[in-house]
Amino acid sequence: MFVNYVFAGLIGAATGAVELLGRYRDDPWSTLRAKPAIFYLLVNGAASMLAYDLVLVFDVRFGLASGASLRLATIQVLLAGLSAMAFFRTALFTVRVGDADVSVGPGLILQVLLAVTDRSIDRGRAMPRAADVPVIMKDVDFAKAAEALPAFCFGVMQNIDSEEQTAARKQIAIISGASLSSGLKSSLLGLLLVNLVGRPVLKSAVTALGPEIR
Repeated sequence: MFVNYVFAGLIGAATGAVELLGRYRDDPWSTLRAKPAIFYLLVNGAASMLAYDLVLVFDVRFGLASGASLRLATIQVLLAGLSAMAFFRTALFTVRVGDADVSVGPGLILQVLLAVTDRSIDRGRAMPRAADVPVIMKDVDFAKAAEALPAFCFGVMQNIDSEEQTAARKQIAIISGASLSSGLKSSLLGLLLVNLVGRPVLKSAVTALGPEIR
């Protein structure tokens, strides 16, 4: 019986993990080790375990006979995990607050929790990025790197689509037109690219291009 609770909880936690992995592309797997992320996964897992407990309390059998215990337990676990995922991501209605639409319902709880988790994780990841990127981009000439470095990074990566590349180039154009020093522009370029390709790829790209962008 306890094993069924665990499996139901794992389904819920896996759903939360997928949500977080899709939000941090520079180093997605390290996101799951952050304390706010662990708390978010536990909440999702607990919701699925609660759903499974309710399935047992109300003796939901889906028309199966009591003899089909293994099949019944499997369906109950899957239903609990999947129904909790759906329930906590639904909205009963939407209200307009200022310039934003706010969904009211169980999904609001998860939205607030996800937003808090996002901010906490982002703060924790900002510090190493702020320290590492200027070191990686040291002595890089922005005028030389503005086209070559993004093109190289996008070339070695296989899953950055044309829309993302276009959006990145627009941001690079904004950086280029700003009244900033070349060193600061290079750091901003590095921060932009590290969010798309990650620090190891950016570092390897800077090393590979070498004198061409220095």
